[in-house]
Amino acid sequence: MERIQEKLAILADAAKYDVSCASSGSDRKNDTKGLGNAHPGMGICHSYTADGRCVSLLKILLTNVCIYDCAYCVSRKSNDIKRAAFTVQEVVDLTINFYRRNYIEGLFLSSGIFKDPDYTMERLVRVAKKLRTECNFNGYIHLKAIPGASDELMQEAGLYADRLSVNLELPTEAGLKLLAPEKSRPAMIKPIRFLQSEIIRLEDERKVLKKVPKFVPAGQSTQVIVGASGETDMEIMHMASQFYRQFQLKRVYYSGYVPISNDTRLPALHSQVPL
Repeated sequence: MERIQEKLAILADAAKYDVSCASSGSDRKNDTKGLGNAHPGMGICHSYTADGRCVSLLKILLTNVCIYDCAYCVSRKSNDIKRAAFTVQEVVDLTINFYRRNYIEGLFLSSGIFKDPDYTMERLVRVAKKLRTECNFNGYIHLKAIPGASDELMQEAGLYADRLSVNLELPTEAGLKLLAPEKSRPAMIKPIRFLQSEIIRLEDERKVLKKVPKFVPAGQSTQVIVGASGETDMEIMHMASQFYRQFQLKRVYYSGYVPISNDTRLPALHSQVPL
């Protein structure tokens, strides 16, 4: 139990830098006498619904171990920090136990990339699948979609999660090349485009068929870090507008750059993160 609490302290703290979780907008009714409901307009992660209710979710990383060395990320492989990893069953048990104690109404699960994208994404999917099929959990689930993972895993994730999000990391490709040269913008766009095409395909099938499985009913979102790579507000707004138009994203979230290393490629901040 002490080890689980230590993992929770490490991996919940590491997840605080991800802001891309808010109102779910998902409708997942509890028709099977299972656990939980995801209602339209129900928020997560201390968001507020239209009638003023505050709702929350368990927001953690599966692991903060990562093969990448992105300059702006606290979990970058060169950072000297405590590392931890949950097993799939540990995340499932935490979610169910927290829900039964009325601490949460859903799960927001992200992860560092350990071994490779498929290996990581497969474990994220297994968490959601176990919650849905073995625990009969009908609450809100938001998963991070890992760029580079197979289309098959993305498709399976969409059957169990209410929302998927692929982080663009930085607003421009030039910023990405500077601060995260191991990653590429095309690799990030590929899963976004795949999820969009699957959403459209199943919506079309739903018009002619009675039984079509739900697929990311709360849609997909993304997140960009603002202030790390010098883009202007105009460049950021242009990027967001383009992604809203091209991929029908539900939300583009903005995370203020927080200095977490002395990397000379990053801007020096001597006080708080500028608004």
